[in-house]
Amino acid sequence: MLMLSRHLPSTRTLQCYLAVAQELNFRSAAELLNMSQPPLSRQIQGLEDLLRVQLIQRDTRQVSLTPAGEQFKREAHTFLLALDLAVQGMKVNFQDESEGPDIVRMGLTSVINYSLIPNLNMLISSPDFVRSRLERAYSKYLVERVRRGELDIAIVGDIIAPADDLSVELVGCDLTIVALPANHPAAEKQVLELSDLGDMPLFWFSRTDNPAFYDKCERVFKSYHYSAPRRLQAKDFAVLLAAIAAGEGITLCSASMQATSHVGVVYRALSAKLARQLAIDLHIVSRTQETRHQVLDKIQTIRSVLSSS
Repeated sequence: MLMLSRHLPSTRTLQCYLAVAQELNFRSAAELLNMSQPPLSRQIQGLEDLLRVQLIQRDTRQVSLTPAGEQFKREAHTFLLALDLAVQGMKVNFQDESEGPDIVRMGLTSVINYSLIPNLNMLISSPDFVRSRLERAYSKYLVERVRRGELDIAIVGDIIAPADDLSVELVGCDLTIVALPANHPAAEKQVLELSDLGDMPLFWFSRTDNPAFYDKCERVFKSYHYSAPRRLQAKDFAVLLAAIAAGEGITLCSASMQATSHVGVVYRALSAKLARQLAIDLHIVSRTQETRHQVLDKIQTIRSVLSSS
């Protein structure tokens, strides 16, 4: 039976609601969705007006879900999951033959600047890889896309050990450095310890973006008694650098990101031990049962390139 209605929320609205329901923080949810807070708030308000039900309670201190909000969170998640499975089923069963069997879909973690890993940068810029589909995102999302068959290979950072359906191979690492305001007292040094950073706010990512790396860093911070206040970092690195230049905080990032310069921001190395403890390990992720020789050949090429970097 065909059902046409103007009284159904869009999938975008449902995604906005689930982001807020997951983060319980409008700023964090907006960052996750790569949008600003005002349109996100309008999406939630419009959804509540459409349903004529309050889903979210908010005040100056916290955001929480009403009982109706909890139920709608489950139902919206179930709906979007079913829709996603239907879309993936169509892709698997009715693949566009124009793509060709030799196209390899590849994901790259967005927290690495590949221009400072010359061998890898040369590889992904080569004509052979340009023919591949390249996608940049956080490691957590790339892993899920490989699992769902939307990507064939992903180069990711630290991740929680996946199930047996995925193969994960450690192939290298990118050391961690500090980006701080040029007028910060610690900027006078070339090599820093966490104690040099003082209590200036640390721009940091949400744990939901990468639980494994987040927890690893937390253990290191605790061992060094580092407890600076946190501010959620912008996902756009240029926006993050602008905030640092304005003196609003500092951040820890991969050494490869220092290729991105900004007036008023300086990069400084961490001590060798600390840099390694906070390093981003690089892994190749693929499906365990992968048999396509085009994919296996790509994996072997990436493995060889990263091991020689």
